[in-house]
Amino acid sequence: MKKIKLSSAQSPSQDHSNDGSALRTMLWRTRWLAFDFRNFLLLLIRHLPTNWARVKAYRLFGMKIARLAKIEGGCLILGGPQRITIGKGSVINRGVTLDGRFPLTIGENASISIYTVILTLQHDLAAPDFDLVGAPVSIGDRVFVGTRAVILPGVNIGEGAAVAAGTVVTKDVEPFTIVGGVPAKPIGARPRSLTYELADARP
Repeated sequence: MKKIKLSSAQSPSQDHSNDGSALRTMLWRTRWLAFDFRNFLLLLIRHLPTNWARVKAYRLFGMKIARLAKIEGGCLILGGPQRITIGKGSVINRGVTLDGRFPLTIGENASISIYTVILTLQHDLAAPDFDLVGAPVSIGDRVFVGTRAVILPGVNIGEGAAVAAGTVVTKDVEPFTIVGGVPAKPIGARPRSLTYELADARP
């Protein structure tokens, strides 16, 4: 898992007062004002009453959502929606956090349960400067993630794997493996003959 450290030059809180560049400061403020407005619109989308409307709106912001995918209300989108990809038939349940500050890819027929948090960026607790580190996250086809699980930056979850409720996933999960605990450890296995289509099972 290769994580990318963000230098202070990439931080939105960088102080430009010492370089005497009023124009540069104004451009930074304009940029972050635009980000704030985008985030405000993303918060409004989470309250739209139908999946059709939410998916359409997220696509306008660049999120790549395949057909038959479902995104329930109340989801929180962090960072860039254009870096988030959701495969055919996958279900993102209510209140899930999707972090698009680095690429986040969810495969086909994956089920992400309520209040799951998927992060691609976090603080480095071992760094003296408490700096930010990030890495892409990939979740394979037919993965199940239980309620209130947390998936940290740089994790790859293999096809057909399952993450138990409340689990904190800090390392890659092998295909068709069931993990649980804090941090996640293998606790079982799923059959390798999975063929279900989540869209077919919806009411």
